[in-house]
Amino acid sequence: MTKTMKTAWRAAVAAAAALLAGTALSASALAADAPSVIRLGGQGAGFGKPYGTGIIGTLQAKGFLEDEFKADGIRIEWTFFTGTGPAINEAIANKLLDFANYGGLPNIVGRAGGLKTRIVASYGVGTIYVAARKGLPIASIKDLKGRRVAVAKGTINHLSMNRLLTDNGLTEKDLQIVHLTAPDQLAALSSGDVDAAFGSINFLGLRDKGIVDIVADTKGPPQPASFFGALTVHEDFAAAYPDHTRRVVKAFVKAAHWSSLEENREALIDLWSLSGSPRAALAEDLAGQDLAQRNNPRIDGFYRAQYVNAVAFAQENRLIRAPIDLDAWIDPSFLDAALKELKLDSVWPERGDDGKPKS
Repeated sequence: MTKTMKTAWRAAVAAAAALLAGTALSASALAADAPSVIRLGGQGAGFGKPYGTGIIGTLQAKGFLEDEFKADGIRIEWTFFTGTGPAINEAIANKLLDFANYGGLPNIVGRAGGLKTRIVASYGVGTIYVAARKGLPIASIKDLKGRRVAVAKGTINHLSMNRLLTDNGLTEKDLQIVHLTAPDQLAALSSGDVDAAFGSINFLGLRDKGIVDIVADTKGPPQPASFFGALTVHEDFAAAYPDHTRRVVKAFVKAAHWSSLEENREALIDLWSLSGSPRAALAEDLAGQDLAQRNNPRIDGFYRAQYVNAVAFAQENRLIRAPIDLDAWIDPSFLDAALKELKLDSVWPERGDDGKPKS
């Protein structure tokens, strides 16, 4: 081999090595651009089962996320918390979750406490129930004055309770508030340790056993006292994986759409009953309800108004020290892109601050 041929051969080898190195570097870069697992957390129904209700429950049970990321080899990890909002905030603080689906008040407390979250979709609305022990002279919220009343403080139930009390001319100071989680409320009502409680459909089972009466609820069109909350993403995840964040929100919108279709009502109840909530109670809870209103993922005027009022409540009750910049916290870009891509923009009309569709 001549000197010239050797030089050419060495150059070719060097070029091939550079190409292989570049290919390996590109593969490494691509791998770094995708997470190996996406971790989601949500509010459980208090039964300790690995399932949820609401849009997040549908998302898990229908496997929309798993389908979205199957070709990428990305694993989806689910955790449903019996401790609801405060427990989810703790998991976010410990960097155990990338996405979380939970109530508006703990969202706010967490954000004010320094959690690096961004709101990317609404989780819809839900009904709060007010249960009073049978035999007591309690027929309405106004009759709760001076009574021992249970609520899980720092949760969306707490905020809904406050709004219902205000609507009825009362404040929390008019009640003897007892802080109890959802499972403990059931036990306290059964034993007579409290006179009433603000909570969820779990109370319907106690009513059927003759232990309590349901004296008020927020069934019907969305209202200020309705449950509300958010799907949030950790800012670090959104910054590192913006396209994966978009795809998670897209799968969430698919779940919201499926949950909004009247023809899926019975199947929806079956899915949500996996959480441990009795099927009969879920059917009663959804009876007469517009599923599209119930499972509306929109970030619109009504949704923002809910958060404005909730931030004010949190400050007034010294749950947070300073106001929150909602414009910096709420990011509708991923949701808007999903609605456009899936051509679902007309499914959920935008609402004004009062909750009514804009004309």
